[in-house]
Amino acid sequence: MKVLFFNGMNITPHIETEMEIAVDLMKEGHDVYFVQCRGELHTCCINFTRAEWICRDCRSRQKNSFDILGLPPENVLYFKDVPLDEKIIPRKFASMEEVKEFTFEGSDIGMGVASSLISSYRDHRLDTEKFKKEIYDGIWTSLYVHENAKKMLDELQPDLVIFFNGRYLEIRPMMRLCEERGIHFQTHERGGTIEKYILCDNSTPHSLVNLAREIEEGWEKAPEGKEERGRQFFVDRRNRIMQSWVVFTADQERGSLPAGFDRNVKNIVLYNSSLDEYEGIAGISGKIYPTDNVGIARLLESLEHREDIHFYLRVHPNLKGLENTQVKELREIGRRFRNLTIIGAEEVIDTYALMDAADIVVVFGSTMGVEAAFFGKPVVLLGNSFYDRLKGFYIPSTREEAVAFLEQDLQPLPSGDDLLKYGYWELERGIYYKYYKAEALFEGTFMGKSIAVTPVQKALNYLLVKGTRKLAKGKRLLNKLKKKS
Repeated sequence: MKVLFFNGMNITPHIETEMEIAVDLMKEGHDVYFVQCRGELHTCCINFTRAEWICRDCRSRQKNSFDILGLPPENVLYFKDVPLDEKIIPRKFASMEEVKEFTFEGSDIGMGVASSLISSYRDHRLDTEKFKKEIYDGIWTSLYVHENAKKMLDELQPDLVIFFNGRYLEIRPMMRLCEERGIHFQTHERGGTIEKYILCDNSTPHSLVNLAREIEEGWEKAPEGKEERGRQFFVDRRNRIMQSWVVFTADQERGSLPAGFDRNVKNIVLYNSSLDEYEGIAGISGKIYPTDNVGIARLLESLEHREDIHFYLRVHPNLKGLENTQVKELREIGRRFRNLTIIGAEEVIDTYALMDAADIVVVFGSTMGVEAAFFGKPVVLLGNSFYDRLKGFYIPSTREEAVAFLEQDLQPLPSGDDLLKYGYWELERGIYYKYYKAEALFEGTFMGKSIAVTPVQKALNYLLVKGTRKLAKGKRLLNKLKKKS
């Protein structure tokens, strides 16, 4: 079997994940190939500005990984010059929504570009005039990858293609071509804990349909003790124990509530998400409101006359330090409504103490929704989420129904085993690493070796870039002097 790794996210642990998979494939006698960028791409998800020293560091990491794998040089594929009709790239887009709609030969090129830009610059509504160069470079790169990927698939005829995530601009075109041609592909991502990774067959890690199936199948196949394992997810989250990502509540003051918290009124606590995390993913958007911010404003407007109801918005800690569109809009919403208290991303108010004190919890997809339901709170879910097919949530189908829920004396809904299913899935999803040993979120060793660029390599890469620029400058000056003489 021929297996092609179309790698783009060359950082730990994702590059080691591909090495992990490759080792076993090579042991089984399969032909393994990797694609290496040598700086041809105008932009990518780890180097949007095309800084040359970052390119060199990336190539150094890849070389280190190929050396450890013992990959034959002939099994490394490179991008080639391909003709591109640059006239098809619009010079101007009215909005990021318009960027998302750009397609080429049936491939949603614009969605990958928008997703990458939104994630990189942490803003779901980027100024398309200000970022017109980045948008142009992103589309150019995706088209370049699209044309190269066609040639690679034609020439190599792989049986399986493996790549990271599937939503980024330099990877998405390959995924769409595999879908079009019926070529088996797998996407990889972090698993439920840092000791694991996940592999999705002919799908992406954020496909809600596939995730719902995973949750059910995982529970059906789970061994004895699965209920306790499911509970552990929620207890560990509340106790600030790291699982697969940053613990955003680690610095909060346990038990703290906002000043003046009045238990004599109905307290509705809203938990939002950082829109840049989800806005660039197809299928993960609001059900009845286009964004969290719009939903928050509409709910407040509808219940502004109710002096017996007060809203608290716990801004997601992942928005700490940002001054993006979402944060600015929230600030404006806070100025408009007296029935709202905003708890900023940087504030140390305890997310869980606030949940305990809430009469109703409202989420748009945040994990706090499933956590609040587990801890016995009535939860109104207003958006698509990984858990929206499970029991335990009030899910309105209209804006009027959403408001009606909040005016009622809601009680927690029965959920059966569904919440435990979710907790079990979160902790158990994925495949344990055999050769990679994680030491932190972005650190680890592979077969006892690090593929990280050493300080010496980093310094050399920087000096090579600097020296090349000086040499080029010197040559230009010398040519000028020759012309004058």
